[in-house]
Amino acid sequence: MKVLVATDGSEHSMKAVQRGLELVEKQGAQVTLMSVGYFPDDVDEMPPNIREKLESEAKAALKKAKAVFDAKNIPVETVLEAGLVPANLIIRKATEGKFDRIVIGSTGQNALERILMGSTAAKVVAHAPCEVTVVR
Repeated sequence: MKVLVATDGSEHSMKAVQRGLELVEKQGAQVTLMSVGYFPDDVDEMPPNIREKLESEAKAALKKAKAVFDAKNIPVETVLEAGLVPANLIIRKATEGKFDRIVIGSTGQNALERILMGSTAAKVVAHAPCEVTVVR
């Protein structure tokens, strides 16, 4: 079973990482951890220091999630994407990678973004090409 675990380093996303680890330990799943840098990948007009900060935050989330697997000596793939709509990138990765399941936290780090744009988890559930587990 191929599992894509989306993480932004938040409490709920780290619970999703933990669920991914459980799937490896109990079912022998192959897990890929994914984080999204919240900025347009193809726009050069963003100030470099802002882009670097946002990319650094996404990398830190991946590092934090990978440490959970490293602590148990379990290999895991990591993927860093960039874009303004994380749900779209998660769905695209799940589709292209032919994943069997997506595991995602129920809420992320930014409450304002949730209010303005809707929940990433809700969008993933609505449009995913595979089973989705939402962790609270």
